[in-house]
Amino acid sequence: MSDGRARPYLSVTERRAVLLDAAVAVLRDGGVEALSLRTVADRAGVAHRVVSYAFGSKAELVAALLLRETSSAVDAAWTAPMADPGFEPSVEVALTAYAAVIRADPRLTESLAALTASARLSPELREAAQSEAALARDRVHALVTDWAGANPGSEIDVDRAVTGIHAAAEGITGWWLATRDDDRLPDVIRAFTAGIAAAARR
Repeated sequence: MSDGRARPYLSVTERRAVLLDAAVAVLRDGGVEALSLRTVADRAGVAHRVVSYAFGSKAELVAALLLRETSSAVDAAWTAPMADPGFEPSVEVALTAYAAVIRADPRLTESLAALTASARLSPELREAAQSEAALARDRVHALVTDWAGANPGSEIDVDRAVTGIHAAAEGITGWWLATRDDDRLPDVIRAFTAGIAAAARR
């Protein structure tokens, strides 16, 4: 029998992070169907009420999970590549970095894509999916805005560029999950990049 006093004290933020790590593990092992407050509690080794206290509901858990994983993917893929002074090569490098993120853990990428798709169809989870999309767009918008500010001669339409990048990321994810074709992936990225660059020119 475990001694509750032996557990280190965690703030709500720290506890939520631990539980989200457990949720990722549940998704990776069992897919969307396996995800519940109880399976997350079991994986984290805590009582069910701990997860309920931290998130309140499965919808809140899903929202927090999607937002964290999306934020992490955007940060990993877009921050450094946008330093390139040329817009088109910068976007190509960024999309290539994004593709590396989704390819690094195919099972998790597949499960998160399935979770997002199911959330879009669920009245209880639709808002979580919408928040994930808004976060992705906002983060990319901030990065492209910073890049445009540092490269004033580029004369790109930031909104069109962000729309194209966001759509390309969704498209690359879906295409790669469907084909797992690493050989043609660079060509797909270049095609998206050329389209984004053309659309973004003022």
